[in-house]
Amino acid sequence: MTALAGTARSAMLGPLLMALAIMVFVAMDASVKYLSGGYAVTQILCVRAGVALLMVLAAAGVLGWRRLRMQQPGLHALRAGLLLLSAGTFFYAFRYLPLADAYAIAYMAPLVSTGLAALVLKEPVPRGAGLAIALGLTGVGVVLAPQLQGGALWAYGICFVGVLAYSANGVTTRRMAGGESLLAMMLYPAIAMLTVTLPLMPWHWTAPSPADLAVLLAIGVMWPAGSLLVVAAMRHAPVARVAPVDYTSIVWVVLVDSLLFGLSPSFATLAGSAIIIAACLTLLHRAR
Repeated sequence: MTALAGTARSAMLGPLLMALAIMVFVAMDASVKYLSGGYAVTQILCVRAGVALLMVLAAAGVLGWRRLRMQQPGLHALRAGLLLLSAGTFFYAFRYLPLADAYAIAYMAPLVSTGLAALVLKEPVPRGAGLAIALGLTGVGVVLAPQLQGGALWAYGICFVGVLAYSANGVTTRRMAGGESLLAMMLYPAIAMLTVTLPLMPWHWTAPSPADLAVLLAIGVMWPAGSLLVVAAMRHAPVARVAPVDYTSIVWVVLVDSLLFGLSPSFATLAGSAIIIAACLTLLHRAR
């Protein structure tokens, strides 16, 4: 009975840790949106990468520098580039879109990942995947329909580029097959972001106020913190139990849009998000 109770507690802990990770990432994205009107995306990325790099190096100093060794440098470089592209495109889109709209497009990532995994990793395609992807695209169409009359359609396009990069990053990470430590997986993207953004700071840097500096530093802390929570969640429960928790983010982004930015989600955004989430949950169920 004790062993069973321990297993049950561990299974419950996984979704709880994932829910906490989602809250951290929504807080990070809300902070980015808050700053994006007054600061360049490159500056936000630079500070985020710098803070994350310091945290990773501090952790390596305690846990051992061997944890920073990379076994697959080519895949590390590819993954770092994809993370830079996905973060840059989403952060830029947050300046022009409500978070709820950006997240609605981001919810397509599991469907895109399924297609990429089949093409690149030759993974079997779950039964009904085609229907799920078609349903997901229908949801995207519902979200975008109001923008076809001259809205910020280009900003949604930037979001979709971010989805492609994020999904490709997920496939690349799976291809690395757990042969790398979490610290190594965080270190090299941070170095890549600094390498690209730091030389631009003489032109892109805006001196932040003390309050904005605190938000910038918090963004840098939340990135590795959220990543650690996701890894911890996956260790306590199977993907099928943890992944659906990701969609609780729609609750938080609607609240953030309303309370912080005075934006209310349109019916099209909520309806399209519901269709996309249903498609992803269908795909997840078929993959079990």
